[in-house]
Amino acid sequence: MTAATLPRFFSAFRLHLVDAALLAIYALAFALLHWAASPWGGAGFFSLWYPAAGLRFAVLWSRGTRLTPWLMLTEVLTDGAVGVFALVGPAALQAITGAARPGFTCGLAIFAVRRLMTKRDDTLALPPMMLGLAAVAAPALNALMVVPFEAWLPADAGRYRIGTDIVISLTGLAVGDLLGILVLAPLLLWVAALHDGSFRRRRLPRVAVRPLLEDVLVMALCLLLTAALWRAGLGAQPIPSLLAGAWIGLRHGRTPAWFAILAQVAVFLPYSAGSLDDSRRLELHLGLAAVVLVTWLAGSFADAQKTSRALLDKRNRLLFQAERLKTLRAMSVAVIHEISQPLSTLAIEAAHLKSVTAHLDADTVASADLVDRKARALANLVRRLRRFGGRDVDEPSPVPVAMLVQTACQIVASEARAAGGRLESAAVPVDLVVQAQEIELTQALVNLLRNALAASPGEALNLTARVHAEEVLITVSNPVLEMPGAQTGGMGIGLAIARTIIEAHGGTLYRRDEPGFVRFTISLPLLTGAFA
Repeated sequence: MTAATLPRFFSAFRLHLVDAALLAIYALAFALLHWAASPWGGAGFFSLWYPAAGLRFAVLWSRGTRLTPWLMLTEVLTDGAVGVFALVGPAALQAITGAARPGFTCGLAIFAVRRLMTKRDDTLALPPMMLGLAAVAAPALNALMVVPFEAWLPADAGRYRIGTDIVISLTGLAVGDLLGILVLAPLLLWVAALHDGSFRRRRLPRVAVRPLLEDVLVMALCLLLTAALWRAGLGAQPIPSLLAGAWIGLRHGRTPAWFAILAQVAVFLPYSAGSLDDSRRLELHLGLAAVVLVTWLAGSFADAQKTSRALLDKRNRLLFQAERLKTLRAMSVAVIHEISQPLSTLAIEAAHLKSVTAHLDADTVASADLVDRKARALANLVRRLRRFGGRDVDEPSPVPVAMLVQTACQIVASEARAAGGRLESAAVPVDLVVQAQEIELTQALVNLLRNALAASPGEALNLTARVHAEEVLITVSNPVLEMPGAQTGGMGIGLAIARTIIEAHGGTLYRRDEPGFVRFTISLPLLTGAFA
């Protein structure tokens, strides 16, 4: 990063007045949710249900990751103000690092997911799946970064050794953040979207009673089965609730999936906050986290599929409109072609009528002049329409070689200047005409010029056109810069395309080198009498 880019970099994190007000509210809500998570704590972890992580994720997702440093500072100051840790003392550095890390990793996870997914064009890149992936990545990255963060601390700053096993501590950290994000963040994001007006133009979906009753019945049976297996001493078996959540999510999308998550959390969280030992509480929350994760990702995938189908339908409609426009263009070209010849005859006869009536009375002369003007105006209109509609690709027409050379040089000139070179083209006689499709033949000539430019950057390229017998020879030459025997002038796909186009026009493309120069020549049949 250079000194010139530093001001722009720091301006991206500038704090606006509305952001300051939001952070003030965030500090109060964060302190409250941090306190509310204490019943689910244990010897090896702070809390297995941490709703403050959902608040953090919702703010960074909706307001942007530019608030990450300000959010980190707010959380550190809030924890210090409510007495979670002391801002000074021997353990202050370790405590401040631990308080700042979750905000940093959450912002980093959201930023990384958004950047990576924008480079994809599949279902994962759609917004519903991006939110789900970021919600999973944030707690995982938070847990993974604990040890790297502490590696930078001084030896006397303390280490993250709550409980007996660091793996249990980090697992509890990830589980608590995951549950907090997937339970609280969707609700906050929906409220934020409602406040911003994103839902104002959306029609509320009609609720079908029968599918709703089916989902309620499936969820209730699976919850009862999970509770029965738990009480039978078989531990937290997530499979029944996981199947129910996947069923609802894949069937209806994220909103019903969130309600399914809320139902399961409402059943198990009060129970896990009771008199359970740490191992059983961790086991229960691991199963609950698996259920919540699968349910939300299933709903996200279903919504992503709906979005993908909507985009596909929109694309199909656009293609249909394009086909209609193409058909209308073909019809207009056909109509113009049919009327152009009679109209040309009419214009010629009108001009002749004007000339032969010039000696007659004033009224006749004025009428003949009016007919001539209207006929020429119609002829000009048809001519402009033909230029606007274009000719069909498979309809060759007489094309001046001078115009081909001029167009190709104009296209490649800027590329030659950027490479430090130049194009040299001698004057082409205006009577050199070939029967060709102008766009295709121009493309072939451009390909040859670009090959020469790539083989001799910074050098002068020469383009000439001359007549030999009954053929027009267009030659592109460039200096040899490589070792003798090396391939120069380009032998790639551009040359193959040029050769195909030229041969389709009845011509040939061949190479005739001279000492110090590579020369490619296009030979095309000369069209005689084109302007006769």
